[in-house]
Amino acid sequence: MKKAILILAIIFISNLVGLYFGMYSVWWFDMIHHFLGGFFVAMLMWHYLSDGPNSIFHTPYPKLKQYLILVGAVSFIGVVWEFTEYLASQTLIEPMYKYLHIRAYFIGDLDDTINDLLMDILGALSFMSLKRK
Repeated sequence: MKKAILILAIIFISNLVGLYFGMYSVWWFDMIHHFLGGFFVAMLMWHYLSDGPNSIFHTPYPKLKQYLILVGAVSFIGVVWEFTEYLASQTLIEPMYKYLHIRAYFIGDLDDTINDLLMDILGALSFMSLKRK
């Protein structure tokens, strides 16, 4: 669980630094955060679902089912996050500039949203493949 907290801290701090310095205009900056976010959510779900005697990872569930459960959870969180980005873009951009003098960028077009969800899923699959080794 210490690794999960470290990943969350890295995401949080680099997000704040990125907002302050306008790094979200760099095409790959957002991709890294979504990849690490998917990795983090998969790690968190793995720990949550591995607890107890009815764990899906300690019983004879097929590996495909395990992958689908984790990727489904990460995808759900990713979609919720995209809605959050949309709401933030509608409500927070002006106050952040007015009070903090930070020019914020929260959401792009459809291609950006699909790319964000793909990076979330790739982060989850990366966690699963590292966990299986």
